[in-house]
Amino acid sequence: MEKKAKTICLFNHKGGVSKTTTAFNLGWSLAEKNYKVLMVDLDSQCNLTGLVIGEKTLNEEFMRNLYGDDCTSETSSYLTLKSIVKKIIDGQTPQTVIDTEKGQIYKTENKNLFLLPGHLNVSDLDSQISVSLKIAQGVPATRNIPGNLPMVLQLIAENNGIDYIVLDLSPNVGGLNQVALMSSDYFIVPTSPDYFCLQAVHSLSKKIREWQREIDLFKKNADEASSSKALKNQPIFLGAIQQRYRPRDGKPAKSFQNWIDKIRDAIKDEFVPVLKEMSCIIDKEKFKKIVSQDKDNGPEIYDLTHIPDFNSLIAKSQERSKPIFELNEEDLKKDGLVGVAAETMLDNVNKFKEIFKNLGASVEALTNDTEMRGNEGLIFKQY
Repeated sequence: MEKKAKTICLFNHKGGVSKTTTAFNLGWSLAEKNYKVLMVDLDSQCNLTGLVIGEKTLNEEFMRNLYGDDCTSETSSYLTLKSIVKKIIDGQTPQTVIDTEKGQIYKTENKNLFLLPGHLNVSDLDSQISVSLKIAQGVPATRNIPGNLPMVLQLIAENNGIDYIVLDLSPNVGGLNQVALMSSDYFIVPTSPDYFCLQAVHSLSKKIREWQREIDLFKKNADEASSSKALKNQPIFLGAIQQRYRPRDGKPAKSFQNWIDKIRDAIKDEFVPVLKEMSCIIDKEKFKKIVSQDKDNGPEIYDLTHIPDFNSLIAKSQERSKPIFELNEEDLKKDGLVGVAAETMLDNVNKFKEIFKNLGASVEALTNDTEMRGNEGLIFKQY
């Protein structure tokens, strides 16, 4: 039996939390550890696709080559969600979808990192899944739609020797996100220090329980031959990422820290208890061993890491289709940065390199069920 790829979902239905950027940087970090990683852009806005491919490449000729002239794989050189979504909606089985796809997954600048490009028609699948989960009992033709997408992704992973699938989702609570999250093995919640993100944590605490109950009912009413078995319905929470804050003296500025504390409390006191009831939480002692607590300013329990605001580095990362921590002196020189300005920016790049290196190591250990010896783990520092 082939080893299945582990699926990690990054989800927060509040937008503007650097979810896509973090998915890209995390995927690259895992790829640097010699894992083959497939990033899947399940957001119809296609921000991850644009980030990976790069603005300079997004011309009409390239896009025609990427997606094809129509929704058939014969006119495309790559495997994309455009034709996959159409075939799933048309009722094709996962194996038929794969057998009729001739394109390859998109190779990034990292030899171990690949992309399944998104498309606007992903929103069509979202609405189809929402309907299917609610009325499938009376409409047999829709019963397999929810489970077919995760099955297709696993088949793609098996055919390409993928170790990790990283899902980038849109900021909503539609059917596609429900299926993507609840069929994943693990999930991470990126957060930003503001009122609306706090409200999103409150909302997610209720929504994720509703989602599990709805899928449980859906699976009970499905026949044994259906693809509903792909809806594992028990994703394990790896932790939250506190990010997009401005640092001062190595710590978040006071105005940001206030919201970080409130979000932490909501996760600890509201979200985590719900996840425990659902059996969707990683053991606290295991988390503490792997993600060690820095005495002065390290992550609290279920704080996976802290990532300050990228500031101007994000634009340079997007221009070059590479992670922030892969930017180098030559990249900065092209933008006319020299001397002290360049040194300061390179210093920031190195700080992000440490953050994402540690994040990748934590995710690797947590998802590989690694037993850590002693009490020393990965120590995260805030910047």
